[in-house]
Amino acid sequence: MNKPLRFFILVLLFHCLTITSIVYGQKIAFQGEATFNQVSNIAIDADFCTVKIKGSDSTHVTYSGILKSDVNPEEYTIATQLSEGELVIAVQRPESWTSHWGEIILMVPNGSALDVHTKSGKVEIEGLTDCTVNIESNSGHVQVASATGTIIGNSPAGDFIVDDYNGLLEVNSKTGKVILRDIKGDVLAESNKGEFIINHLSGTLKTVGGSGSQDIENVEGDIALKSSDGDIELSQVKGNIVTRSFAGNQKLFQTEGIFTIQSSTGTITGNSVVFTASSSFTSTEGTIKVNTNTKKDLAFVLKSENSFLRAMGKSKKKSLKIGKGNILITGTSTTGSQAYY
Repeated sequence: MNKPLRFFILVLLFHCLTITSIVYGQKIAFQGEATFNQVSNIAIDADFCTVKIKGSDSTHVTYSGILKSDVNPEEYTIATQLSEGELVIAVQRPESWTSHWGEIILMVPNGSALDVHTKSGKVEIEGLTDCTVNIESNSGHVQVASATGTIIGNSPAGDFIVDDYNGLLEVNSKTGKVILRDIKGDVLAESNKGEFIINHLSGTLKTVGGSGSQDIENVEGDIALKSSDGDIELSQVKGNIVTRSFAGNQKLFQTEGIFTIQSSTGTITGNSVVFTASSSFTSTEGTIKVNTNTKKDLAFVLKSENSFLRAMGKSKKKSLKIGKGNILITGTSTTGSQAYY
C-alpha cells in the first residue's frame, strides 16, 4: 500500500473513531416516552435530531425520544403538547453547545398528517398508509419506504431516497441526490446539482435538474425532464416523453411513445426508438442521431441552416422531406447534423 493511500485511510479511521467517541461518550440529557389519543395531525420541530416515523394500525400515537450532550445537559428537553387534536413535539436546546445527538421515534396511525421540521437531522418514514407529510430540512437526508399518500419534502443539502411509494411525491433539493425506486403516482423532483436515479415508475414524472445527471429507467407515463448541464439517459421508457437540455447530452434507449426532444449544444442519441405518434427533435449546435428500429408508417420533415440531413437512406443538406407514413417526425437544427436510420 502506497504512503498517500495509507495516510488517507488513517485519517478517515481517526475521523470515524472521533465521531463515534463523541456520540457514545455523551451523557443522556433527556429521555422520555408517552402515548397520545385522538390525534389528527402532528407537528415536529426536531432541530438536530433524527426522526423515525412508522405507520401503525393503532388509533393512538406512541412517542419516545432521547437527547445526549456533555455541555449544559439540563437545558435539553423534548416538549410535547396535545391541543384540539394537534400534537406538537419540539426539541429545546441551549444556545451554547459543542456537540449533541438525538432521536425521536413515532408510531402513528395510518391516515395521519405530519409536519416535520429539522435543521440537520435525518427523517425516516416507513409503512405509512394514506399519509400527508410535509418535510422541511436544512441539510438532513430523507428516506421513505413502503408508504402511500402525499409527501412534500424540501432539503437544500439533503438526499431523497424513496422506495415502494404510491401517491403524490414532491421533492426539492439544491445539492442532494434524488433516488426513486418502485413508485406509482405523480412525481415532481428538483435538484440543482444533485443527480437523479429513477427506476420503475408508473404515473407522471417531472424533473427540474441542473448539473447533475438524470438516469431514468423502466418508466411508463407522461414524462417531462429538464436539465441545464447534466446528461439525461432514458432506458425502457414508454409514454409521452418531453425533454429539454442545454449543454447536457441526451440518450434514448428502448423508448416508445410520443417524443418532444429539445437540446441546445448537447447531442441527442437514440437507439431502438419506437414512435407511436408524430414527434419532434430540435437542436441548435448538438447533433441528432436516432435509430428508429422500423421505417413503417414514418415520414420525415427535416430542416437545418447549414448541416447534412439523413433519413430513410437519403441524404440532403439544409432540407429533407421524405416518406408517406402517418407518423410525422420533425427535425430542426441550426448547425447540428441529423440522421434517422
